[in-house]
Amino acid sequence: MTVDIEGDEMKIVLVNEKWYVHSADLGDQWIVSDPDDPNDPFGAAISEMGSMNPAFHAEDIKPAVTDVKKIGEEKLAGADTTHYEVTVDPEKASEDAGIDTEILKKVDLEDGLVYDYWLDADDLMQKVSFEIAGQSVEMIMTGWGETYEIEAPKDAVTFAELMQSPA
Repeated sequence: MTVDIEGDEMKIVLVNEKWYVHSADLGDQWIVSDPDDPNDPFGAAISEMGSMNPAFHAEDIKPAVTDVKKIGEEKLAGADTTHYEVTVDPEKASEDAGIDTEILKKVDLEDGLVYDYWLDADDLMQKVSFEIAGQSVEMIMTGWGETYEIEAPKDAVTFAELMQSPA
């Protein structure tokens, strides 16, 4: 996965339940995070993120959905899609949905959390986006049904090892 956070491109790779993270600030270095390591400062947060499978997330928020609107038909990367706007009451979302209700209490979500989904003819997500606390999140899914070989980045270090290395 590639994430753009205010112009900083971050890469995240999941291999054998360990997360490998890289950003331009790290040069060539990757950080590995293990959710089972009690000394890993990111381990618990990563563990709470659960599955990165967007279909599982959509299933987990179903009990909290308060409104669904069909916005229209759109073409995304050559795929014909239907755009839906889905409003979610975060207080009704299951813990598996990955929605931190304590954080959301500090954000004005009087009208709920609004997700935009683009589904293709096979109901596969092509795109999902939402905005919270002034931050926009957009995920684009491609390569459905394709096979990928993913290898763990070589010479990755833990966050603790990174902090101990000389600057």
